Amino acid sequence: MSNLYFPAVSGMRAQQQRLDIIANNLANLSTPGYKAARAEFAALPPQEVRIARAGGTTLGQVELGSGVVLHGTTRRFTGGPLQITGNRLDVAILGADAFFQVTTPEGMTAYVRSGTFSLDATGRLTLGDGSVLSPPVVVPAGGSITHIDERGVIYGLLANAEEPERLGQIMLARFPNPNGLLAAGSNRFVATPAAGDPEVGLPATNGWPGVVSGVLEASDVDLTEQMVQLIGAQRAYSANARALETLDEMLGLVIRTRS
Repeated sequence: MSNLYFPAVSGMRAQQQRLDIIANNLANLSTPGYKAARAEFAALPPQEVRIARAGGTTLGQVELGSGVVLHGTTRRFTGGPLQITGNRLDVAILGADAFFQVTTPEGMTAYVRSGTFSLDATGRLTLGDGSVLSPPVVVPAGGSITHIDERGVIYGLLANAEEPERLGQIMLARFPNPNGLLAAGSNRFVATPAAGDPEVGLPATNGWPGVVSGVLEASDVDLTEQMVQLIGAQRAYSANARALETLDEMLGLVIRTRS
């Protein structure tokens, strides 16, 4: 008997998960470098049931749907709009197919699109969550960063110096299948076998996108698109809820008729 309820119940659960994903996208509308997620669903294998008609005859085996399940989430790794900040430590990638490589406070290698860098107490370029740019760039005590060129070369003034010197190099990473990356929180991604082996290269060389400082890549969340998806998910949830209510009423009528 519970099998009759499961398609509608699974539909309600799937739409609730879809609503959660949409809500998270909307919450990150202003998060630099955020990539909107999209729910992908898959139909469960159908179940075979024997249906009887009045008089005791049967129609034989009939396949009925078993419902739906969340198959996974995908992201569009497209370049978001650029916003000028004027902060020379804000860096944006001028292309959609590359990431900054960082080392998290837990020692894990992760990949990000947001280049909201700052200098920590030891002079290293870091993100707000404590992740350190990899390979690390260290500004000596008393020094300062003057500019970052399109090739990711970082220049700065050392203590008592009059001319900027090269302090380090920003490297980029990319994957054969970026949608295979695993979201690890804090707008970070980690590599998986599905993403393929990472390739590391210099910005603005050999087909790699360049970088620009004083600019941040904004979130690629489209508010209109998310609201349309939100309305669709709410209507689908309501339709499954009504189907469940109708089934409950029909079974109640059968029980009352037989009693």
